[in-house]
Amino acid sequence: MPAERGHRPSGNSPSGESVVCGCSGASQARQRAGATSTCYGSGNQGPPTDRHTVIVLASTDVPLPTVLADSCLTANGVVLPMVFVSPAQINAQLPFQINGNTDVVLRTPGGTSDALRITILPAAPAVFRSGTAGPVTDIPTIVRASNNSLATASNPIHPNDRITIYLTGMGQTSPEVAPGAAAPSEPLSSAVLPVTVSIGGTSLFVDYAGLAPGMVGVYQINALVPFKGVPTGFDIPLTISQGGSSTTIPVRIVN
Repeated sequence: MPAERGHRPSGNSPSGESVVCGCSGASQARQRAGATSTCYGSGNQGPPTDRHTVIVLASTDVPLPTVLADSCLTANGVVLPMVFVSPAQINAQLPFQINGNTDVVLRTPGGTSDALRITILPAAPAVFRSGTAGPVTDIPTIVRASNNSLATASNPIHPNDRITIYLTGMGQTSPEVAPGAAAPSEPLSSAVLPVTVSIGGTSLFVDYAGLAPGMVGVYQINALVPFKGVPTGFDIPLTISQGGSSTTIPVRIVN
């Protein structure tokens, strides 16, 4: 479902046309506090005839910069930390503190865009699908602690397994972490809103749910699969719920 579109400006000014989830690339009207999102548009860094002179930039600095390639993105006037800028795409981290109706505005050497209206939810967990195993890609980032490998059809989850799930969109944490900054390892920055995880309707024991230490805008859930009561088979639903939102990933479970 696409985000609400702002009015497209005339001339060569930049325009924001949609904001999508950074973990899956799915276009959504509702985004998540603290999540990394992608803004697609046109003319981000000048007139179309000049785009061949524009340098595409990605930042590995921590904290993330709020200005990249002379461009910046704001949400309700708050400047966002930026990961990547190109003539048609910007990746940035949404604020932890903002939720509800939000106006996103892009400012570049080519001008200022009209506001693009999105809705930011306090929390809406979404699992990253950046895992790879041989030729297989887009694997959910669920890791089995027993072998430190992604859970896949050939490396299924077992009862009594400990798993770590990497995801985005779990909202505010305690203690707070500044947008664009790496999460601390001591103390850990836990999600404020409670998180539950289940497999096939059976609840898992959640040891930790919060920001992943040393990473920016990435959350993790550490959980223990019960020894009994978990159904086995392919495509067993693993469901993460928080703040009235939920996401489900099919996983393979074997004894």
